[in-house]
Amino acid sequence: MVIGIDMGASAVKIAALEGDRIVLTHYEPGREADVPALLSRLGINPASAERVAVTGLSAQKAGLEALGCTPEYLSEPAAIGAGAQWLTGRDNLVVASIGTGTAFVHAKGGEYHHICGTGVGGGTLRGLASRVLGYENMREFDVLALSGDTRRVDLQIGDFVESYGQLDPYLTASNLARLDGTATDADWAAGLTNLVLQVIGTMSMMALNGARAEAVAVIGAMAGTAASRANFANFTRAYGLEFLIPEHCECATAIGTARLIS
Repeated sequence: MVIGIDMGASAVKIAALEGDRIVLTHYEPGREADVPALLSRLGINPASAERVAVTGLSAQKAGLEALGCTPEYLSEPAAIGAGAQWLTGRDNLVVASIGTGTAFVHAKGGEYHHICGTGVGGGTLRGLASRVLGYENMREFDVLALSGDTRRVDLQIGDFVESYGQLDPYLTASNLARLDGTATDADWAAGLTNLVLQVIGTMSMMALNGARAEAVAVIGAMAGTAASRANFANFTRAYGLEFLIPEHCECATAIGTARLIS
């Protein structure tokens, strides 16, 4: 068994693989997770694993040496790319890794290059949810957003003209600009979510075109939400580009970390 650990800014992700089989994935929110205690709770002894690798901003804080384990420290762009490639079965991808912010990586032929990043990500939505609508529980916020209507808070191209070249009338012309006094908290939750996801989608398209990649793979905890799937399906419909959201997307970087040492 090999173990991959992704120590992010706001969560720890763990993956255990045996050959080509995913034995375990786990997502633990929180900035200061006690990794040795977490592994013990999950019934994982890293000292008995064939190899253990760690990646991410907080990788040096994993504390695995206390368990008699000497981990390998891997490049995060490589882990992001390898995980997305393996989970999608595709090559020549731009990977949008949505964490607290969002990183964009080009994965092709076993080479992984960090293209760019943005501070807009899951952390942005968490901050907006808290300060604008007073929500601290993001699961509750996501449920609220699903019942909202972005057309009550966003202006769309169709609000101005029936058609505008190749752009469909349902596309957003300006986020949060409608200023409709009847819009509900649910509508605003949907609009805030839409804002974050559309920034990521737009940057993904620019990264894809610049890298001459074939598709975009979207990974991270936010990637698998219903709002995310709907948003990137709209990008595919509007622009004809392929957006892939694989199974286990929330732990894709941890899986990639494990794959790189398999």
